[in-house]
Amino acid sequence: METLRKIVNNDMISSTFFNLYDRWQDESEYEDIKEYGKVIANTIAKEFPTLGVTLAQATKRPFGVKIDTNKGAYQLWIKLKGHYATICGKRLR
Repeated sequence: METLRKIVNNDMISSTFFNLYDRWQDESEYEDIKEYGKVIANTIAKEFPTLGVTLAQATKRPFGVKIDTNKGAYQLWIKLKGHYATICGKRLR
């Protein structure tokens, strides 16, 4: 849980996630979701180089990623709550 908490609360990762989510809202018909997933996974890998992050899957609904790390597999996604967007996550294994 500590790894997931650190990822979700990291400012660079949050900023990247929200910026890409906003862009996806406008460009979803024209761009490949896999490219968004690569950017998110690469940002996580840069912020936490010891985790050995690899992208398992980029998801459209909910917008997010599934990643594999040396600490386990995780899913991260955007959740809308009223006028706010938050990053949610769960451990897959």
